[in-house]
Amino acid sequence: MSKTSGPLPDVLGRRPGTLTVLMFSQDGCAFCAVAREHYLRPLAATRPAGVVIAEVELGRARLLTDWQGARRSHAEFARSHKVRFAPTVMFFDGDGRELAPAIVGLSHDFFGAYLDAGIQAAQAALRARTPAAPPSPS
Repeated sequence: MSKTSGPLPDVLGRRPGTLTVLMFSQDGCAFCAVAREHYLRPLAATRPAGVVIAEVELGRARLLTDWQGARRSHAEFARSHKVRFAPTVMFFDGDGRELAPAIVGLSHDFFGAYLDAGIQAAQAALRARTPAAPPSPS
């Protein structure tokens, strides 16, 4: 495999109504590179409305800002979500609540379908949690 263009951003979607598709990866993980370069990076390039694609590396000391505004290392953040295997893809709302079952590992044949199903389930859960706008007065 050729050299990739590096990890995806580690910025989490913190606005109400935002879906964060978050891959937990590990440095040197070939399966993580496939998930990133063949599925998540192309998805991020399409810039779906209300969807943030991000990546956190399991053992990394680099800091990110979590959903509560605290600065935490990638490793600490991964441990707090009980992630032990890479790649793991999870789906979160703007408050950091899980919206759909995680995808653990990479199945070359079905990963794209699992990712699509996870995004659809997460978006449906997000819509169910987001209160409808009140009707406008006539």
